[in-house]
Amino acid sequence: MQKLKKKDKHPLAINILKLNRYNYDFFNCEEVVFFEYIVVKGMAFKKQKEFYHSSETIRQETGIKKHSLNSIIRRFKDLGIISTEIKGMPRVKFFTVHYPKIVDLIPKIYQLSNNGKLSSDFSKHLSDFFIPLVDNYLQKNNIKNNKEEINKKEKYDSESEGEDVLSFFNDYLSSLKYQKNISPTALKFNDIDLFRALKNYEIEFLCEYLEKYFEEEHRPSLNKFFTFDSIAVNKLKYIEQKIVDENDYVDHLIDELQRLYKSRIQMHNKSDSQKRGKSESKLVVTKRLKEQVKKSLKVKTELEITNAFLPYIDQVLKEQVTISKILPYFFAFKNEEYEIIDNYLDYYNIHYGYEKH
Repeated sequence: MQKLKKKDKHPLAINILKLNRYNYDFFNCEEVVFFEYIVVKGMAFKKQKEFYHSSETIRQETGIKKHSLNSIIRRFKDLGIISTEIKGMPRVKFFTVHYPKIVDLIPKIYQLSNNGKLSSDFSKHLSDFFIPLVDNYLQKNNIKNNKEEINKKEKYDSESEGEDVLSFFNDYLSSLKYQKNISPTALKFNDIDLFRALKNYEIEFLCEYLEKYFEEEHRPSLNKFFTFDSIAVNKLKYIEQKIVDENDYVDHLIDELQRLYKSRIQMHNKSDSQKRGKSESKLVVTKRLKEQVKKSLKVKTELEITNAFLPYIDQVLKEQVTISKILPYFFAFKNEEYEIIDNYLDYYNIHYGYEKH
């Protein structure tokens, strides 16, 4: 008979005595929470060089508010404790924890004793905890550096590099299998198909569309995903069709923004007859702007974007804000957020919720 688990005698989450070990002239309380959070997450994903979480997930699991979290992440990046990269679908932050830098900062992170040094017992305690993490980090980093040296040569032209690519792809498939509950049979593929596709696509790009494929297709399989075009022999049919669809969707959204822009100019001119009317010019659209729109649609819906655009363009027309490039500013991505869209979407929900457009 299985033994019953011991009762939770101490339901509180925080050990105050251990919390007092930190130097609050260096970290505030929320930074301490985030520090322990990323250390634990890094340990949980120790077989990988990074782990991923959206800002919303981190906020839910730590209770750190949105703006505080953004500031903390920036500071930790400036300190060299972490680095981040946005990728995947849906777009999420991938965090890399740099344990050697944490060890360098230990005298600042933790409270020093009266003689200006950590106590020998606590120093050993920290060493026993962090040094294995540093060793694991350095081992993974050496593997990464070796891959970068190989990549300086012609791409995928050696047997050893081919093994690295296969290892990376198989690790990705293993992760995808658990995320999407995919059967092993559906993930069988021919190595030659992978290398053929990699002549035209970067591995990260390929993985991004593979994830979409398993989300959208009925009875998907990796062998079906590796269906090549009969004319462009190294291009995958699914990816090329998705790119066309995505570009069409971007054009559709831009046309809708053009329509809203024109209608708001007409409305503005009717309501403000005392002033010289605004000309019904078109919004300037460039290739770079289309890429901005395409990226935004990975994290924002069309409805969210159009709803945010209404109060934004109204304020531009009323000259309450002065913008030289209307769409590039609206779709600006800064500090890993669409701050303008988010702000005007909040404004719309408060002041424009009744309006149909």
